[in-house]
Amino acid sequence: MNAKLIAIATVLLSNVAFSQPTSATDVRRAAAENAVTDNNKQAPKSITKSQAKAAKLVRVVENFERIDTNKDGVVTRHELRLYALSTRRHVPMT
Repeated sequence: MNAKLIAIATVLLSNVAFSQPTSATDVRRAAAENAVTDNNKQAPKSITKSQAKAAKLVRVVENFERIDTNKDGVVTRHELRLYALSTRRHVPMT
């Protein structure tokens, strides 16, 4: 459960392009392009239920009403983080 929630949070909180470079030169070029575009683009700060459905974020869609604490129809990063923290289970260190 936590792994899926972390994956959802990663998708919402990241703005990394997921492309597969084919050579070392392509890796360097892709890194340089990402560095330039990362400065110009911002990650989305919120997501609606229809956007979550389109992105196939099943956990967000299933729990949208619980995550959306202020009931404004969008889930923000802050709301998602609070939900993730509230559903985290304590695992004792042994």
